[in-house]
Amino acid sequence: MDENSVSNTSLWTAYMRAYHSKNATNKIFDDHLAYDLVPKEVREQIEQQIIHEVFLPGTNNIVTRARYTEDIVEETIQQGVTQYVILGAGMDTFAFRRQDLMENLKVFEIDHPATQEFKFQRVTKLGWKIPENLQFIPIDFTKQDLETELTNSPNYDPKAKTLFSWLGVINYLTREEVETTLLAIANIASSGSRIVFDYMDLNAIEINKKSQQVQESKKYLEKIGEPRTTGGFYPSELGEDLSNLGFNLLENLSPSDIEKRYLRGFTDVQNALTYINFAYSVIK
Repeated sequence: MDENSVSNTSLWTAYMRAYHSKNATNKIFDDHLAYDLVPKEVREQIEQQIIHEVFLPGTNNIVTRARYTEDIVEETIQQGVTQYVILGAGMDTFAFRRQDLMENLKVFEIDHPATQEFKFQRVTKLGWKIPENLQFIPIDFTKQDLETELTNSPNYDPKAKTLFSWLGVINYLTREEVETTLLAIANIASSGSRIVFDYMDLNAIEINKKSQQVQESKKYLEKIGEPRTTGGFYPSELGEDLSNLGFNLLENLSPSDIEKRYLRGFTDVQNALTYINFAYSVIK
């Protein structure tokens, strides 16, 4: 990724949410604001580049992980969570779309400065009002660290129950970088705080590494300068891995679990999920 450019995958992800919202007969997740966040020329470019074997399964993953996360946001608010930290926020629209939940939360969007600046300019151009309880925290992880930047924010309360979401990021990090971030979260959040993230099943990746879907996705991400480094986990070892980092695993959804919960009976679903799992954990 060019350090001075917006993340292409953040725009793709927003486009996928928008595509589902505008075209799905049965909506798993309705992000009716995402379409406007992606400039017209970018939407047209994406539409010209779409490879359906990659795009359709990817859309299913994007909308189910967004739905899963916001289900957890609603649940944890009832359990006393008052802060929501979105790591790798990209073009996330939660703070603008869920005013019903924003009343009870302080929200922190964390992302690379270039991506965050692009989003801020886009929001300004659209005339969206930035909520008072939303804070943008730009972090270049090659030069800054999460623990320092978040704890230095005057609005962040390390004693408050906090939910962290970390979607579509781990796949682009090394295992060391993933563990460093999880340790930082365990250090800066109170006991009982939660995190939800998606990750690649390393077993499935090994089995499917020569499949057309995996290869086409790999080629495209390399082309745009945002290659995967596959910092995933083995699902059977995830509980122990997280325990060593200060977390208790609450839920570990396989692709079949995700399909049963969110995709069963949806006529718009054309391709099954393959190797993406969802994890939900609590700080000890």
